[in-house]
Amino acid sequence: MKHNMKKFLALAMVLTLAVSLFAGCGGTSSSSTPSAASSSTAEPASAQTNADRETVNIRFSQFANSTDDPEGMANDPIKKAIEEKVNITLEYDTGIEGYDDRMQTELAVGNAPDLFPTWGESDKIRKWVDEEAVHNLGEIINGDPERYPTLYKIINSSEYKTYNKMYLGDENATYAIYSISSLAYPRFSGVPVYNTAILDEVNEGKVPSTVDEFVDFTKAAAKAGYSGWYPYNVKLTNWDEINSTIASPMGANILAPTGGMAWSGFLPDDDTKIGTADEHWSLMTTSEKSKEAVKVLADMYASNALSQGVGVMTDDDDGYSQFAAGKIASFGYGYGYYTQFHKIYASVWKKANPDATLADLTFGTSLQQDGRWSHTYDTGTWVGAHYFVPTSCEYPDRVLDLVEYLATNEGQTMLFRGIEGLTYTMDGDKVVYDMDAFVNINKSYGYPNRDRCRYMWFSYLFAGGEMMLDFENNDWWAAVTTPYDNTTEWATEEDKEIYNYALDSLASFRDNVYVRLPAYYSFVSLPAELNDARTKCSEITNRYLSAMIGGQMDIDAEWPNYVAEYEAAGAAQIEEALNASVKDARETYGNV
Repeated sequence: MKHNMKKFLALAMVLTLAVSLFAGCGGTSSSSTPSAASSSTAEPASAQTNADRETVNIRFSQFANSTDDPEGMANDPIKKAIEEKVNITLEYDTGIEGYDDRMQTELAVGNAPDLFPTWGESDKIRKWVDEEAVHNLGEIINGDPERYPTLYKIINSSEYKTYNKMYLGDENATYAIYSISSLAYPRFSGVPVYNTAILDEVNEGKVPSTVDEFVDFTKAAAKAGYSGWYPYNVKLTNWDEINSTIASPMGANILAPTGGMAWSGFLPDDDTKIGTADEHWSLMTTSEKSKEAVKVLADMYASNALSQGVGVMTDDDDGYSQFAAGKIASFGYGYGYYTQFHKIYASVWKKANPDATLADLTFGTSLQQDGRWSHTYDTGTWVGAHYFVPTSCEYPDRVLDLVEYLATNEGQTMLFRGIEGLTYTMDGDKVVYDMDAFVNINKSYGYPNRDRCRYMWFSYLFAGGEMMLDFENNDWWAAVTTPYDNTTEWATEEDKEIYNYALDSLASFRDNVYVRLPAYYSFVSLPAELNDARTKCSEITNRYLSAMIGGQMDIDAEWPNYVAEYEAAGAAQIEEALNASVKDARETYGNV
């Protein structure tokens, strides 16, 4: 079903970007009466309302969050409103040390949270199902669709069933609530931001559009006494921004085959073959093209065109502060998306320069070289997490009452906008946020920043994009792949100007850079037995590139040794496995 934004807004579904995670718990019932799911009472559960059902304590968990203000968290008015709506109490499990190991242990001893997430590893799902450690949620939901109308609609969509089949081999085996991440706007790295005054001083105000032009600019800035370019990077161990800015438009990829995407370190042999039986990805980390990109970077580093601070600065704030002080000519900030530019300008630059204007910074462009743009290959969607209800929970039906409420438009509004009269008011159809009230709630969870206006509880339960979803007017896949980003709705007028400037700048070249992969790439993964090989490759890359770019190794002399170590670590096997997974995903899920 096509996303209906007009109706979405008419329903007052304008929300606030949610930030953190979710939570789970394994609590105890406040009543000794059996839950509706386990009771032999003749009255259908769907004939009751939450107000009629027993009050239970639901302990829930999440991967991480602050515990700085337990009292503030306990008195959170949004939490209390959710509790009242579902007739439950919520116990927030905030322990984060050794999360995965702790969940495994707690499942084994029967003390797992009543609702808890884990990342989308298929081996965990199969293991827990085989051990009967988690509830079959599909049986409960399909057994009472009137009680769970939104969840019934979600889990019975064809796309949802595809995920069931992928993880468990059975499209009807629904043991998890899937969290699918999607973006309202593409994110990509490799977009420098320039100090306009330095750009005018050394380059007559011309924004570089090619790698050669950018290198010339950074060298000119270095000769003038500045650091030419600081890529968002603590030390020479995080290569994403460097790779996207310099290597990618050169047809190279210096990344190791590790990272968030299975194809990290790879490039397609031919973009036009993607989606066909002839598609093939090559591991480029030690290729001759990558060697040439490393030579460019080493030459830049030697002259401070690439800031030598990337090898010695202790944290990112050092780079930000030097840029704000006018010591760095250009800043590569990691993601190339508009909210990050807001951080650079509003939170860093203007804080250091109170009289600054937006014209002080120039949002650059993704670079080209020999007609090739820097490319970002992305599915646009990926599995963020899975949420489970352990079999040690005696009232899974009540946990699902909570999940059902949070899936409704009313529940989504509660999560992402808050409470009318407290965190927002309505001026006709316009939502007017009380940001101070929202921030005051969020700071109890360690998120005090105005630009992180996102509610802490359950914000990743259905999607990892931290944006509101409309399940009532869309099917599951349409809802999770068309999230609504209302950032500019709650922003100040100054912030809107910053956001719109960045969005307009990104739009001017986005289609040339962002390559949307077919949906089946969401199912591409590398087998666990290659984890050690990938880790070795990452260690080899960090060791060689740091020394080569830093000038401690002769690139031509040492490159054959670099290649040999990669081959010995299992590079060929990794490439073979990646292409096998692409083929399997295309043949199995290509019609999704």
